[in-house]
Amino acid sequence: MNTLFHVLTPGMQAIFQDQGRYGFASTGVGSAGSFDRLSASRANQAVGNRTSSPVIEILFGGFSIQAHTQCAVVFSGTHAEISVIKLAGIVEKYYTNHVLCVEAGDIITLHKPQYGMRAYCAVRGGFDVEPILGSASYDALSGIGPAPLSSGDMLCGSNQFLVEDHWSPERELPQPQPPLPVETLEVVLGPRDDWFTTETVASFLSQKFSVSPDSNRIGVRMIPTTPLEHLRSGELASEGMVRGCIQVPPNGHPVVFGPDHPVTGGYPVIAVLTSAACDRLGQLPPGHIVQFQLA
Repeated sequence: MNTLFHVLTPGMQAIFQDQGRYGFASTGVGSAGSFDRLSASRANQAVGNRTSSPVIEILFGGFSIQAHTQCAVVFSGTHAEISVIKLAGIVEKYYTNHVLCVEAGDIITLHKPQYGMRAYCAVRGGFDVEPILGSASYDALSGIGPAPLSSGDMLCGSNQFLVEDHWSPERELPQPQPPLPVETLEVVLGPRDDWFTTETVASFLSQKFSVSPDSNRIGVRMIPTTPLEHLRSGELASEGMVRGCIQVPPNGHPVVFGPDHPVTGGYPVIAVLTSAACDRLGQLPPGHIVQFQLA
């Protein structure tokens, strides 16, 4: 184990995530894991790590660390400026999605994104994080996993790389998709679309929704143009839930389950997002307009 960085400022939220914690739903423990799995995997691949290696998920930038040793680091997921202050005081400017080769003493700051919400930081060899129930992911609902990062925390590295070298600084990751005025998210209907009339299902697939500010990794609330009405009265027995489930509570405002979702729920699920749509949802800020479309 060797110290790679210490945290100067964690920003709004900086948490360790990996591909998730599986096999414990029967005990009430969800999977957690990176919200945008594709971006997290790309970051690990760029520095030669296994895609399962822990990364740091950073919400809305404002994240600053100081290097204790020479290493290769990359930030993916958002489009944001990165500044590197060298020991001599020289400030170098970069952007996300490039591999950075930093030296001991360098101060690396990920600034507020121009677009995208969640950035993923990976380091060559991976972060050394003690797994809990087989995963290094922090679960906001259960509190299981390593605590969110705070100023002064030391970040240690390991040597669990997959290939012998990382990408050169000249090679860049695919740029994240800029925001569209209306973001289309693909879904598969069911399993409880029979709790809604044909007209309500059509309304769900045709109207526009706004991402509520009252959203997090547990669930993303949607503000509808027209609330979705239940066809049936009464309540469902609680049943198993997965990432991307779109529950419709009695107020007709859908809630899309994020990676830290509860393992059961009792409101009807009108549809489920595709995996790619789940990744995209993790990058949409409050107020963004979305529309659902059949996959």
